[in-house]
Amino acid sequence: MCKNLVTQLIYRVVLCVVSAFACLLSLGIFYIGVNGGNHFSWDFLKFYTNISNYFVLIVSIVVLADTVKRVRAGETEGYNRKLRTFKFMTVIMILVTFLVVIFLLDPPLSADYWRNIGNMSYHFLAPLLFILDYIIFDEKRTLSVLAPLYSLVIPLIYVAYIFLLGAVIPDFSYPYFFLNVNELGYGGVLLWVLGLLGVFVVLGYLLWLWDRFDKIDGKWKFDFHNIMFPEGRRGKKALQSEQDVSNVEEQEK
Repeated sequence: MCKNLVTQLIYRVVLCVVSAFACLLSLGIFYIGVNGGNHFSWDFLKFYTNISNYFVLIVSIVVLADTVKRVRAGETEGYNRKLRTFKFMTVIMILVTFLVVIFLLDPPLSADYWRNIGNMSYHFLAPLLFILDYIIFDEKRTLSVLAPLYSLVIPLIYVAYIFLLGAVIPDFSYPYFFLNVNELGYGGVLLWVLGLLGVFVVLGYLLWLWDRFDKIDGKWKFDFHNIMFPEGRRGKKALQSEQDVSNVEEQEK
């Protein structure tokens, strides 16, 4: 893991720029007047791809702001302290976006995919940069074993949101075939939703295992201590260590 805060700062500036550009593209404002499009549409709010990218931008900005604050305070090394569990949940969100688009919706095997700047930004670059930010720069052993289950909350809210739109808007155009109750019925959609929730859980626990895989006493191994409340206990331990160092420095003076 990279502890250098200046490196993190530079990387996160790039991440925020790419993510902001992806979010702007998702609004469709750059396509008004292209191919007959002459008005702004709110359709972007129904796509999970877009919503997950908005979460990425919000979390990235918060983490970047904290990194800037710490660098300005003179810190040179450390890890992200903000929104750690929520950032993990967002990583799962955007990872599912990344994988679903590749394997179910728009396989990147054609030249048209790579010529589309939208696909490149909110389907590929922004998700990949955010996932790598978590893998490279976040501290190990900070997540509860329940964190992957928390990651199901936002997708479930999204499904309920789409069902609500489908119920109240006449001739509603469902954003994805696996949520189209008109074609699949609620039973068919439920099967897809359960399958995708299973994907969330599997990906979540694979990433959680990555969080617990660390170098301990010179050896790489899984650490399953304090898996329920790791953040609080590690925070107290770190605070105690800082106080001990401060006491030693005072005594030396």
